[in-house]
Amino acid sequence: MANPFTPTLKWHLKVLAVILVLCTAAFFILSCAAAKLPAQYQPPKPAPETTPWLD
Repeated sequence: MANPFTPTLKWHLKVLAVILVLCTAAFFILSCAAAKLPAQYQPPKPAPETTPWLD
C-alpha cells in the first residue's frame, strides 16, 4: 500500500504562488477586456462630492 500524500511547506508555498499569479493575471485580463466594452456597459463614475479623495 502506497503512503498517502503529505504536502510540505514548500509545496504549499508553490501552490499559493501559482494561485496568486493566476488570480492576478485573470484580474488584469478581465480589467482590460472590461475597459474595451462599449460605453453603455462601462461602470458609472462616482460623483466628485461623494468621493472627494478621488479628485
